[in-house]
Amino acid sequence: MLLPWLSSAAATLYYALTPQLAPGETIKETQLQVPLRVYSAEGLLLAEFGEKRRIPVKYDDIPPRLINAFLASEDDRFFEHPGVDYQGLLRATYSLIATGEKAQGGSTITMQLARNFFLSSEKTYLRKLKEIILALQIERDLTKKEILALYLNKIYLGKRAYGIGAAAKVYYGKSLKELTLAEMAMIAGLPKAPSKYNPIADPKRAQQRRNYVLRRMSEVGYITSQTYNSAMQMPVTARYHSREIEVYAPYVAEIIRTELTEKFGGSAYSMGLSVYTTIQAHHQQSANSALQSALINYDKRHGYRGPIGHIDLPQ
Repeated sequence: MLLPWLSSAAATLYYALTPQLAPGETIKETQLQVPLRVYSAEGLLLAEFGEKRRIPVKYDDIPPRLINAFLASEDDRFFEHPGVDYQGLLRATYSLIATGEKAQGGSTITMQLARNFFLSSEKTYLRKLKEIILALQIERDLTKKEILALYLNKIYLGKRAYGIGAAAKVYYGKSLKELTLAEMAMIAGLPKAPSKYNPIADPKRAQQRRNYVLRRMSEVGYITSQTYNSAMQMPVTARYHSREIEVYAPYVAEIIRTELTEKFGGSAYSMGLSVYTTIQAHHQQSANSALQSALINYDKRHGYRGPIGHIDLPQ
């Protein structure tokens, strides 16, 4: 008697909540927030404007080991389940019944994607139900590769880095293909708590999380025991890397920023605009050098004119 009642209740909830949720296919139309970037004629960076650092990457450009690191730590049955891992949900439910406390886990990558795009982070049963329904819809409308690519480009990984492309640059100053296995595992450990396991803010705790990801990769069979042991010995090398300006032309960049914000408003900082100017790098660098040399020579011709002022310091 209990099973038919549960099935009926589940069906009722499904049909009651579904009309309130966005269709899963609309996720394809959602634009990722990418900063405004200004380039020289050769494609060298003049300036970057925007709160979020994001470098979107295609699925085929993501190293398989990096994908495996995320799967091992977040959802090792991703390619097997239909968007909801019922085994994980049952474990979480059993833990709730046994302990009376909500256990972590049970959320698949698809469920996390649904939450990040459409839902809040509040921990309620209603939100979890909506998350499950959206995950099933997303899996119906998108391929597994499309889902994984969206997830890896969307997630927040600390230090204003959104997505794995930006995280590789922020923490290691590298492209994805240049990362070592230990560095990949470090990045894959961040989604759980980007502030808590941040390798810059807390290297020791971040290393513990990285080692957990490596251990999971070994347990699932993604890496050999020899590779696991080697990666475990690697030190934490992460440090903050700001976006390197390749051509110094702040006046030109500011003119472009002002014009685009007048046209698009605040959206100019997040709609992924890339502006290519007619400025050639070697011409701009020559102009900068000429101006600096002329100012220095002018100052030298007028000689030393004494201190600007005096400050009396307390004893």
